[in-house]
Amino acid sequence: SMSHDLKTPLTSIKGYVNGIEDGVADTPEKMSHYTAVIQQSAARLERMIDDLFMYSKLDLEEIDFNFTEVALISFIEDIINEYQHELETGQKISFNTDGNRHLVRADRQQLYRAVVNVLDNSIKYSGADLYIKIRLTSLNDKSLISVQDNGSGIGKEDLNYVFDSFYRTDQSRNSSTGGSGLGLSIVKRIIEQHNGEVLIDSKENTGTRVILKLEQVK
Repeated sequence: SMSHDLKTPLTSIKGYVNGIEDGVADTPEKMSHYTAVIQQSAARLERMIDDLFMYSKLDLEEIDFNFTEVALISFIEDIINEYQHELETGQKISFNTDGNRHLVRADRQQLYRAVVNVLDNSIKYSGADLYIKIRLTSLNDKSLISVQDNGSGIGKEDLNYVFDSFYRTDQSRNSSTGGSGLGLSIVKRIIEQHNGEVLIDSKENTGTRVILKLEQVK
């Protein structure tokens, strides 16, 4: 699976480089298009390799987690502020909290990766009317980060396998998504290293909700 998917952007890069060398991109507009496709394919390839490298290190337990106290409200607000500059017109991310302080012990860098992977999935499989609702609530001394989108959703037959390595639904094999099939596997492993839990609920053509459960600092 990974071998096939790594070859796809490589083939695209080689094809457009050959086109430039052969003089096919003979106008500034064509040259701009060719270089843009090469950049996008290279970025996609880089993300896939990064996911594979990260998953391998998690699988071999070669990552040292640096746990500190993290205030989730400001942590999530900072992530949302980063995404506001990338959203297209009409797309929206909202954030609500129950008013509790939501202080947890976490590896800030790895928790950031987990939350961003969930957000990227929501954006990847949603359209121009993307609306992501992030909620931060408490339940039995745990903080629940809920990420709800209005995307295409996941079929019932696929829902039990989305955390498996390299598993992807047919729709997510669309070349435009550029997924590695490791995003949610990485999320699950990171959250489990925090003694937490990942839950997912989804319906086709309705949307997906992913919940990250983390123990609060008492």
